[in-house]
Amino acid sequence: MANTAQAENFVWASEYRTITQFYPDTDLQFYLSGDTIDNNSSCHNRFVIRHTDPNYKVKVATLLTAWENDRAVKVKFDDADTSCGTDVQMFKAQ
Repeated sequence: MANTAQAENFVWASEYRTITQFYPDTDLQFYLSGDTIDNNSSCHNRFVIRHTDPNYKVKVATLLTAWENDRAVKVKFDDADTSCGTDVQMFKAQ
């Protein structure tokens, strides 16, 4: 069986969005408000920060702080990802 690799295509979302919910699991998954951001994803506005990310703890702490302070975030995500949780490379908090 041959291994297949999916090319990553990281792009910035067009606008800042509010975080509507967190889904802590092995990875941190979260949802953003509004219209669909990643049209290739099988789940509407569900994003993920993988626990294997070298900056996982910093990203999660920053995201939780943004949520707690009602700050909107803008994500840089993998537009080639078709799974239910779109990988987030980085984000900005407003």
